[in-house]
Amino acid sequence: MEASLKEFLARPENRPLVEAHQKKEARQALRLKEKAQALEFREKVLQASYEAQQNVAPFLDYPVLWKVIQTFTNDARGDFDIWATNGQALAMLQQAKHLLDTGALTEDELEQNMLRQLQDASNPGAAEFQRAARHIVRLPTDQLVGALNEHLTERRTGNEHYKQQKFEKALRHYERALSIVELVQGLSSSDQAEIDSNRQTVLLNIAAVHLVTERHGQAVDYCTQVLASQPTNMKALMRRAKALALRHEYQAAQEDLEAVRKLDPLHPGLQQQEQRLQQLMARSKLSDAALLQHMLPA
Repeated sequence: MEASLKEFLARPENRPLVEAHQKKEARQALRLKEKAQALEFREKVLQASYEAQQNVAPFLDYPVLWKVIQTFTNDARGDFDIWATNGQALAMLQQAKHLLDTGALTEDELEQNMLRQLQDASNPGAAEFQRAARHIVRLPTDQLVGALNEHLTERRTGNEHYKQQKFEKALRHYERALSIVELVQGLSSSDQAEIDSNRQTVLLNIAAVHLVTERHGQAVDYCTQVLASQPTNMKALMRRAKALALRHEYQAAQEDLEAVRKLDPLHPGLQQQEQRLQQLMARSKLSDAALLQHMLPA
């Protein structure tokens, strides 16, 4: 029986059926996790002070704002009341509610904008947000395959939009793909390696969008996330070098390109990027000299 089942699963014609079943199991695991979190959220709100309950009540009609308020309960210190009575947090929620009430933004647009701001490394609260908002679901291999298939579907859709130069649409799909691999965790080292590999790829996809849309600082941030776990990732080094050069951070860009040269002197595009960097540096020096000459009296 077991042998015949393995044979059935291994047949190419049965692959769509197997993948569909794996996706269904992954979704079921995530729904159970979400249901448990919802119950935990309800309990913590009911245990909170009357003032905290009154403060958050107006925002619970919108699912996107409900998600934000739910993060108030994620802190191990149990400080829901502190967040729910924080003037700055409430002002942000009120502004967000106004944008939704007036139709200035959809819930999807608001969620993407808020996440980008909160995840921006330049935001002082980014690290706190990442810690408080992070939920991890540990999945066995069969369910993990389903989750990674969903990740790949989002990433491939993003790739198609990128090829068509629909960069903002591509970014939305890449960010959804990233959210999947940041939500799950493998039970074995090989499963986790697969998750990490997919995460690094989609981080580089996001960096590429930010590069082409001239959001160079964000491109640097996403490449740096890759390099934090894989310092020899040459694609990340090359993209970060390009973004740094366009931010006029020439020394840092040169260091990244030197790191690539040490790893692979014949790496495709390396010589061209080094020449481009030298041109930018020379142009910057000429510009600085002209400015200095203009500022100094004759």
